[in-house]
Amino acid sequence: MKNFRRILAWAGIILLLSMYVLSLIFAVMKSELAGTLFRASIGCTILVPVLLYLFLLTAKAVKPDKSPIIDCVIFDIGCVLLDFPWKEQAEAAEVSPECREVLLNKIISTPLWNELDLNNRPFEDILSDITQIEPKYAEEIRSYYLTLDDNVSPFWYTDPLLSGLHRKGYRLMYLSNWCEHSYEHQMKKGTMDFLKYMDGGVWSFEEHVIKPDPQIYKTLISRYGLKPERCVFVDDKAENIKAAKACGLAAILFKDYNDLIDKLSSLGVRI
Repeated sequence: MKNFRRILAWAGIILLLSMYVLSLIFAVMKSELAGTLFRASIGCTILVPVLLYLFLLTAKAVKPDKSPIIDCVIFDIGCVLLDFPWKEQAEAAEVSPECREVLLNKIISTPLWNELDLNNRPFEDILSDITQIEPKYAEEIRSYYLTLDDNVSPFWYTDPLLSGLHRKGYRLMYLSNWCEHSYEHQMKKGTMDFLKYMDGGVWSFEEHVIKPDPQIYKTLISRYGLKPERCVFVDDKAENIKAAKACGLAAILFKDYNDLIDKLSSLGVRI
């Protein structure tokens, strides 16, 4: 596209110069065409750049200016596109200091959270098991979990980032460990409206497999006919990045927005 723009620019310059030179030649020859050609040259000086701009704008819309290497960007959802402040909420919860320690040191880190994402058992059964980690704080633990989704929200950059990549013609996918109960809640809230930019994706609760299990990556790749070497995966956990690379995907460990933009740009992704 860049070379094409350069060629068009030079073609416009040569056309205009040719018209002005011919106007000068006809003027020297005292031809009646000199005045007409000069006025036409002035008109084209205004018209040609406008026409070139409109042509390039149309060409870009038909064939977006995207990376020649990466065709598809795959996003994790939590802590990448959605702010999911489970630790902050535990720290701010109106509970006793002893219960707060339980939330921070036992509940947030419990493997039972993975069971919620796997969705192999009813939600209430798993939540009941979580509350029984410390039975005397069962009600507070349950309240903490059931209100956790209330504080989930998109990051400031989520919509502009996805809409920009979408306009440039990239395929956008999601690959996320997520609880079905939370998903339904967020969909009702409108928190996941950014999914309108996505071309597809995989939720762990639907497939009953979670990252970093290679199967969830393979499911995404096969379902949408992706070429791993032309995809980049973004996730905030190192083990998920390692698994993605083992499946042939380029991968970026998410730290913050600016770092993500720099790393996408280094892969040729145009933001």
